[in-house]
Amino acid sequence: MRAMTAPACDREHRGIAGSRDLRMLPVAAGVWSATLLTRWVCSQHGSGHDVFWQHGRMLQMACLAVASAAIFIALVLIPLTMNGAGKHHGLAVDRAHRMLYTLLTVCFAILAATLATAARSLTEHADPVNMSASSSTERVNLTFTAHSLPLATSMGGYDCQVDGNARSIVRHDVRRPSSRGVRVFARQPACGRIAQQGDYAIVGTIQAAAYGEMPIWVLADGDMMAVKEPPAPWRAVHRIRMAFLQTTRGLDNPGVVLVPGVTLGVLGHDAMVHCADGGVEDEYAELLQEQCRRAGIMHLMAVSGGHYALVGTLVMGLGARLHWNRFVKAGALAMVYPMLTMVLAPSRSVTRAMLMSMLSLGFLMLGRRRQSVHLLCLTVVFGLLLDPSLASSYGFALSCAAVFGLSTACTRMTAWVSHLLPDRLAKLLAASCCAQLFAGPVQILMDNEVSIWSLPANLLVAPFVDAATILGLCSLFVAWMAPGVSRFLAWACSQCTTVIEYAARLFGSEESSTLAWMEGIPGAAVLIVTELTTWALIVCIGDLLRAYDDTVTNGDGRPMRMPVRERLTQWFEHTLEMMGWLTWRR
Repeated sequence: MRAMTAPACDREHRGIAGSRDLRMLPVAAGVWSATLLTRWVCSQHGSGHDVFWQHGRMLQMACLAVASAAIFIALVLIPLTMNGAGKHHGLAVDRAHRMLYTLLTVCFAILAATLATAARSLTEHADPVNMSASSSTERVNLTFTAHSLPLATSMGGYDCQVDGNARSIVRHDVRRPSSRGVRVFARQPACGRIAQQGDYAIVGTIQAAAYGEMPIWVLADGDMMAVKEPPAPWRAVHRIRMAFLQTTRGLDNPGVVLVPGVTLGVLGHDAMVHCADGGVEDEYAELLQEQCRRAGIMHLMAVSGGHYALVGTLVMGLGARLHWNRFVKAGALAMVYPMLTMVLAPSRSVTRAMLMSMLSLGFLMLGRRRQSVHLLCLTVVFGLLLDPSLASSYGFALSCAAVFGLSTACTRMTAWVSHLLPDRLAKLLAASCCAQLFAGPVQILMDNEVSIWSLPANLLVAPFVDAATILGLCSLFVAWMAPGVSRFLAWACSQCTTVIEYAARLFGSEESSTLAWMEGIPGAAVLIVTELTTWALIVCIGDLLRAYDDTVTNGDGRPMRMPVRERLTQWFEHTLEMMGWLTWRR
């Protein structure tokens, strides 16, 4: 009764579920939009240093407009509404206050994102590596730091590619510092000597990238010289990775490809392993990869939040068994998450999962339940302010879209599907549907094809993914000291990945398993409209069924009706019981 007599504004603030707390969503959307727009403005082609300054006035006007709007809201609108609150009490005034404060926060966030992105664009534009990319025939000496694993490449004449940051460049006998992100293409035996976080010197040609997220390519002409070895922790990580990859070479063909994929986030045939043969034929590996893409389960090879969720659950379970308080648990997770990030292959989805996991420790230390949508919005804001290039990353957008769908719609869809299916199957189906529906428009921007059988394929492999991940991680961490145990764990992991290979072969072996779609932004927009239309039809059908029930019961309530699952179960039980009563002729 006290809840019913409380003020309306108090009842509205009380018990807000994490899936419905969307107060940070406008801030995240504003930061992402401002970052994309600023990067587009600063990337317009022109001549010389005047390119940035030509568009600098546009950025100055945009920043001035945003700052003026923020000052107007803070000094004029908010005082006006606060003065009116004394005369007109109620929920409308409270909502006006919150809306104005939200607009003020959005203005400041857009201003910060615009300035951060413009500063980063100015630094990249003035970088000497960026200037050298305009002359694709000039050979230079480049020193760079490797930030990823050396992976096999399809570039003709080269064996591997590695992403990193340039440290210095020697051009016209003048050495100049640099911080530009580059993708280096090299040949053997240099590929086998590259380790993450090591510094290397090469002689090659710099050119603008033809595709991919890295804007600059460096084509190495000869050998590669190690300038500085990686730090001791990274040398240990490199040793663990190589031992694990060598262990997986003894598995069958699907295991060689898929076990490193579900464990590290890199397919086995793409990794460069010391003193090991190819392990699997390139034709088979490419066919399996294409089948996984058609079946809609390629995301299983891209490490995201699943690894962090499993490791976090294990640490929290251990802490509960040892009676740790929340501060000790937060400290343990603060050490485990960076260690896991070091071992995994770097990617945009790993960056999102790492940021979101570290921010969630604040909720744990305060003794509050984490709110996924709020955490995701904070992750987007901090991630884009620290690295504006994430705004144009498909991997980062896919990961954020999938998490947003799981956070906002999975609970409601699970409750709806549970009337038709068992609870465990309902949770798997709802999670798969939500992730695919929200990530679908981003996938259309990457590839104008829609997987027809992605839902049954994901349902088939979902029960085995967690087990494969845990077995793969255990095999990874013991590979350097117990090769026999690691080999057994990798074999057990390969038995789980056999289901993935079977699903890929069953649902993705034919070209007809994908549906052609419109390309680019129009295709993504059409898909969004299609999804919204389907959702509206489902809602309308539900309303019509409820109206029919009201008509049948004369508005006195809905008729007592068993769910479909219980009716089917009862039908099978009665049928089997009846068959037991019958007398069968011999």
